[in-house]
Amino acid sequence: MPRKRPQHTAHQVKDVAPNTRLIDYCRRAFPLLGSKTAVKKAIAGGRLLHNGKPARMEAIVRKGDQLELQGAGLQQARDFDMELEILYEDDYLLVANKPAGIAVNGNRIKTLENAVAGALKPSGQPDALPRPVAVHRIDVPTRGLVLLAKTKSALISLSRAFEQNAVRKEYVAVVHGKLPEKGIIDAPIQGKEAVTKFETVEVAPSRVFKHLSLARLRPVTGRTHQLRIHLQGNGHLIVGDKAYAGKQQTILGKGLFLCACRLEFTHPAANEPVVVEIPPPPRFLKLLERERERYG
Repeated sequence: MPRKRPQHTAHQVKDVAPNTRLIDYCRRAFPLLGSKTAVKKAIAGGRLLHNGKPARMEAIVRKGDQLELQGAGLQQARDFDMELEILYEDDYLLVANKPAGIAVNGNRIKTLENAVAGALKPSGQPDALPRPVAVHRIDVPTRGLVLLAKTKSALISLSRAFEQNAVRKEYVAVVHGKLPEKGIIDAPIQGKEAVTKFETVEVAPSRVFKHLSLARLRPVTGRTHQLRIHLQGNGHLIVGDKAYAGKQQTILGKGLFLCACRLEFTHPAANEPVVVEIPPPPRFLKLLERERERYG
């Protein structure tokens, strides 16, 4: 019986910013890798080639460079059983409601990808992935909607849509202070463009914090911790965000009051719009009610 040839995925660098590190670029070039940890493992294992030679951790990519990933590049799922709410699922993708406190993916057991892998049947499509793969991530303390692909073509298409800001994401948060009715925050993050649109839903008076606001947030770009950094930098720390609170008093021990509540995207196979939405967690509104009662 002939020996099966290993899978190879080739990629040519067409457009890249100056001084872009290979480790950062490959997360976009090869969606199956998914994280910096996976890229580093591919480099350490000699499975990632840069212009025909084994890639180096410190390498910089330039326009015209040739990259090649040998093997599937997909880390095997680890056993992690937990109850999950699946809001949408078909043969190509799914949308899950991630609880706060677990990662989307990475080199750990308690991840959304591991939980989904043990709970769902694989796709019946010819290019089905061994397990669903997250197309994007939300922070560990953030709860809410995460989109996962079940086929290789869906993963590539949806990853491209996220890169082109063609996926509309909306979050709901409780923040400190009296937020304006609506506005845009466009302060750069680590020298890169970052844009967040916001709209205030309601404001509650607070005896301790003066005011708390319930707001809808729409990140136009997708920088790490973008919403948390933008709101804190604008004087409206997200309630419970101890990582960015500094010396500011907030409510600790109740988690981060931030939830990814809405996703809008074009289905990669049907080419039709898909909208998935959940209401904000009940405790968000209960917090505002409690503050009103204490103030009154």
